[in-house]
Amino acid sequence: MPLATLLACVFAVSSVAPLRSTPLPIARGADLGSRIESAARKAGLPKGTISIFVKDADTGEVLASIDSNQPMKPASNMKLFSTGTALVQLGTDFLFRTRLLQDGDRLIVVGDGDPAFGDPELLSKMSWTAQNGEVRSGLDASALVDVWVGAVVASGMKQAKEIVIDARIFDSVALPPNWPREQYSNGYCAEVWGLNFHANVVHVIPTPRSGGAPEIASMSPAMPWLIKRNKATSRTGSKEKHTFTVVREPNSNELTLGGNAKVQPRDAAELTVHDSPTLFGEFLASRLAHAGIAVGTVRKAGAQDAAPTGTLIGPVIQTPIATVLGRANTDSSNLYAESLCKRAGAARTNSAGTWANGTATMAEAIQARLGPSALQGFVIDDGSGLSAANRVTARALCEWIISFANDAKYGPVFLESLAKAGVSGTVEKRFKDLAQSAVRVHCKTGYIRGTSCLSGIVIAPYGRRVAFSVLGNSLEQGDRVARAKALQDTIVREIHSALCAPVRASMRTSGSALSTAGG
Repeated sequence: MPLATLLACVFAVSSVAPLRSTPLPIARGADLGSRIESAARKAGLPKGTISIFVKDADTGEVLASIDSNQPMKPASNMKLFSTGTALVQLGTDFLFRTRLLQDGDRLIVVGDGDPAFGDPELLSKMSWTAQNGEVRSGLDASALVDVWVGAVVASGMKQAKEIVIDARIFDSVALPPNWPREQYSNGYCAEVWGLNFHANVVHVIPTPRSGGAPEIASMSPAMPWLIKRNKATSRTGSKEKHTFTVVREPNSNELTLGGNAKVQPRDAAELTVHDSPTLFGEFLASRLAHAGIAVGTVRKAGAQDAAPTGTLIGPVIQTPIATVLGRANTDSSNLYAESLCKRAGAARTNSAGTWANGTATMAEAIQARLGPSALQGFVIDDGSGLSAANRVTARALCEWIISFANDAKYGPVFLESLAKAGVSGTVEKRFKDLAQSAVRVHCKTGYIRGTSCLSGIVIAPYGRRVAFSVLGNSLEQGDRVARAKALQDTIVREIHSALCAPVRASMRTSGSALSTAGG
């Protein structure tokens, strides 16, 4: 987009109000589609690797369609389906609720599948009031759990025979079968449980120790008993490199430190953990012991356990669904999307959430909103898109977005959960030139090996809206991923430019009218 054109649109945000209740026509709408098709031809990508669908959300006019009914891997664009399904199934006012109950000499933690419980990213942004009345920013995992510990102490309880973690809102299958096993240790492959904590990862920061293995400068959550072996070195010479790692064996939380800790890094080494419900119970037990309350055993509730009962201890930890949607879509968190998938399945079936009933709930929601034929060629294998087995169409993704854009009840919450071009999440740096524009781009990125996707909606301040979906598959060779992303960017900017034109025209009209009145 020419700089002058972009500036005219960017600065319109502070001076132009919506012009009329009936949306204005798209500037050069007749040839917007031809420009998109031309961009696709010039992208230099083999036939069949790109699927495009662009539609006017107000008039229903299809502006561009290239292989739009071809089933494609959506990568994280799958989150659009899982988040929208959960929003409709659970409702806009839904709150995830994690509770601590006292039942005689037992403590019971009741999970609700909340992926945000103890999420370090959210805790770092929280403000809280200390006992001295000072308002402080940021909270860590220990401080959060100590809110419950303080409530247990205040209740007069001296010891707990056992801590029971009731995570039965979900089944005990923690990972989808088609996730890449070689990536299980990475944070984006965190296990999914009915009781999640600290995004189901552990963070470790080492500090070099002269003449020996490094020490731990910080560990969050503070679970030093997990570190069974420290094979790391502390070589700090000018030619040494910082290669510090934390690893664990599958289905185990025994951590081994390795590599070399040349410095105390700013960013922590991150590693997924196994069996978060049990691990959280152990962590709670350690914090209670620190406060002088002995704990006997820690276990997960099983099929033989009755539904949890008891007296509520401390506050219910609540997370609004809008917060969870935002982390799933804006930040593209797989844990959040999968938790929403399972939680929607649990709500629909009134049973433990599973990937089977969660993905079935997604399929039902898609058919309900888009029609019975919308699922043709679909494979819904998970809620996040990390599975390479998923298949959806660009047309259905675009129509799904439009169904929410035209939905007064669910649309505002859903669209607000998407990343804003140049402003937030996965596209904060990608569209910096659009950050201050009056014409807003709400979108969802998607990437797994050989797959690059972008879907969303462009909204003008005068009410006009254009939705788009651009899916790229089989991009493993050469610079195909870069070409696909460049094509996505071009299509977004073509739509953006077309919707900016009425804003520029209204600025000229307003300027002329003001000049006449002043004369």
